[in-house]
Amino acid sequence: MKRLIVNADDFGMTRGVNRAIIECFQSGSVTSTTLMVNGESAVEAALAAADNPGLGVGLHLNLTSGPPTLPPDRVPSLVGMDGSFPGVRQAVWRLTSGRARSHELEEEIAAQIGRLQQLGIRPTHIDSHHHLHAHPRLRSAIRKTCPRLGVTRMRGFHMKAGGAKSMAIAMAARLPSSGRPMKAPDRFTGIDTMGGQDPSAPIQRELARRGDVLEFMCHPGYADQDLERATSYNKPREAELRSLLSEGFAAAIQEAGAQRVSFAAL
Repeated sequence: MKRLIVNADDFGMTRGVNRAIIECFQSGSVTSTTLMVNGESAVEAALAAADNPGLGVGLHLNLTSGPPTLPPDRVPSLVGMDGSFPGVRQAVWRLTSGRARSHELEEEIAAQIGRLQQLGIRPTHIDSHHHLHAHPRLRSAIRKTCPRLGVTRMRGFHMKAGGAKSMAIAMAARLPSSGRPMKAPDRFTGIDTMGGQDPSAPIQRELARRGDVLEFMCHPGYADQDLERATSYNKPREAELRSLLSEGFAAAIQEAGAQRVSFAAL
């Protein structure tokens, strides 16, 4: 039987994102989520997860926005002058140029996992904000750090790329990296459906392709003032929320005959 993981990113970003993700889990559409420990509503997210057993919760590793988990002077090569992560473009440049030091990457990854555990979460897996772990240097750091901390599953990027963004991520993910590969779904999709078309038909097509486990990524949320301050990707999250809660989405999954699971099933 085909298995489907529906993972909602950005748990902990805002209260409106938390509420949307929990609504989707309770409706049966979302099976998994990843929590950003430096989000303004991370503690609330952890409490919500505790009230909803069965929801798989992983780490949404964040090295692109907000403050680091470690003191900024412990990870100077990862942060800007203000002590915060410098944005996705600057983060990619630092990884590619070698300015981001490997030991600082590994220590911050470990600190974010530790923070998640302090919040009472046993992480099922790891992915990253802005898909930064497609970069081979960060992927290598994750593979070195996470297994010794009990995190053995990671989002993979085995996908049929359509748009420019998904193509760039897929190409980066094919570059060689070090370390022993971690468990990942056979296929991944969701980048090209963000905030746009109803994902039901694309999911059905992907489930028909080879591979036992498909991960579908989504970003449900309520576009309130907190979300508008936190990210430019705000109003489209409500479109994703409506799609995930629709009868058509549930029917499409049922018609495909897929079992909905979390990363814990890998």
